[in-house]
Amino acid sequence: MYFLDTSALVKRYVVEPGSSLVDEVYSNAYRGLVRLALSYWNIAEAAVVLDKYERRLGLNARRLLSSLLSESATLSRLRRLLVVGVSPSILRESVELVLRHHIYVAEVLQVASAKSLNSDRSVTGDGDLARIAEAEGLSTVYLGEA
Repeated sequence: MYFLDTSALVKRYVVEPGSSLVDEVYSNAYRGLVRLALSYWNIAEAAVVLDKYERRLGLNARRLLSSLLSESATLSRLRRLLVVGVSPSILRESVELVLRHHIYVAEVLQVASAKSLNSDRSVTGDGDLARIAEAEGLSTVYLGEA
């Protein structure tokens, strides 16, 4: 199971460094070779990022978000994607990670979510998050900064 953080999720819909690796992970999910996971939080955070791209680059945030939701629904129906909620136990773990790693809660919420699923790999374009995920015992695919 590959847990995608927000930066990895956005790379599926906006061409950035690392997008080809994310596309490969999605391709493997469609072929049934891997399962993907993400948090509902990632979807909300992706909307913020796509909105910024719309204002800066003229991309259509609503269309990109619609594609993200549509593809997520398809992969969920195929049992290739698991979307985890923000539960009290994940929030408790996130607070512990904030205190241990001194980073914003939205970032470590993704690590806590991946850990709650016993994910095999965390996929991120955030260097700090990659370092923390590794420190927390997650094998991490670092895509590089956008």
